[in-house]
Amino acid sequence: MYYQLILQNHVDDLEKSSWTLIPPGVVGRDSNCQVCIEHPSISRQHCQFSLNGEGTLVVKDLESMNGIYVDDKRVKHAPLMPGQVLQIGSLRLHVEFSTGGDAMPKAISKPKGDVIATQPMKAVHLEPKPQVPLEKPWWRRLFE
Repeated sequence: MYYQLILQNHVDDLEKSSWTLIPPGVVGRDSNCQVCIEHPSISRQHCQFSLNGEGTLVVKDLESMNGIYVDDKRVKHAPLMPGQVLQIGSLRLHVEFSTGGDAMPKAISKPKGDVIATQPMKAVHLEPKPQVPLEKPWWRRLFE
C-alpha cells in the first residue's frame, strides 16, 4: 500500500503538486527524507508517517518549527482517515490511500535501507578469568 500527498493550496516555488509515500517515511526539506519538499515552511525533518498495529496511517510531528495540523487542529501525532486534510508548514495536503492492486507509480521513492541486507549480531562468549591467588596488600607486608 502506498499513499499520495496531493497539494490542495497554491504555494510559490514548488515544482511538484503531489508526492508518493510508502510508510514508514519521513517528510522534510532534507534530501535524505523519503519525501523531500523544498519549501522554507518545511523543517529538515518535519514529520514521520508510519502504520500503527491496526494498519492505520499515523503522522507524527518531529518537533518541527511550524508543526502539523489535521483538519485545522495542531497535533503532535494523529491517525489519518480518508478525506482529512493535513497541513505541513504552509502546505495543505490531501492524503489519498492506494492499495497494492493499483498500478504503482514508476517514479516512486522507496524507503531507505534494506532489511534483508542486515546481519545478525555476533555473540561474544567471555571466558571466565582464572582465579589468581591474591597477593597480600603492600601495607600488610610492611607489618610482617
